[in-house]
Amino acid sequence: MPDPTSYRPKPDIAANAATSAGTDDGAGILLEQLKTPSDDDVAAITRLWISTGLIPAIRDSRKDIENCINANHGSLIVARLPSDRQIIATMMTGHDEISGWIHYLAIAEFVQSLGLGRQLVELAEDILRVSNLAEVRVTIETPEIADFYAKLGYEPITDAPQIKAHDVFQTTLMCKRLTP
Repeated sequence: MPDPTSYRPKPDIAANAATSAGTDDGAGILLEQLKTPSDDDVAAITRLWISTGLIPAIRDSRKDIENCINANHGSLIVARLPSDRQIIATMMTGHDEISGWIHYLAIAEFVQSLGLGRQLVELAEDILRVSNLAEVRVTIETPEIADFYAKLGYEPITDAPQIKAHDVFQTTLMCKRLTP
């Protein structure tokens, strides 16, 4: 698996994120694969997921984080600001030896629209490609997220069951081929 700690966001993305966060050191964003998150990390991830609408405010993310880390093929990647190590983005990736999956892609509002989400998805695809998987899948719960993934080459899986989520949108699956 590629070492996510050696992955560096493109300089313009990192600089823009640092500027949006109010830092001017230009050091960019730090990516880290969390293997043993601290209680502060779990609390920060939970706040991010709640603020971005990924989970309801009453839910503790600890179990989801533990399940990902303890899975044979799971990775939890966080993006941090270098100045205060604040977690500004998360992404989980894993696979079942057939398909790769991306879960919990969350980007703090103040750094959205800078390309960080796209770069995290590209990193997930690289991680999954090393495992020789033919495709990666995501579960989509909003039209905006569907549009985001469509721009990255993901297509709806038309024969997958759709489930009503939050009484407004049918969740759907999207996938992208990793091999030609």
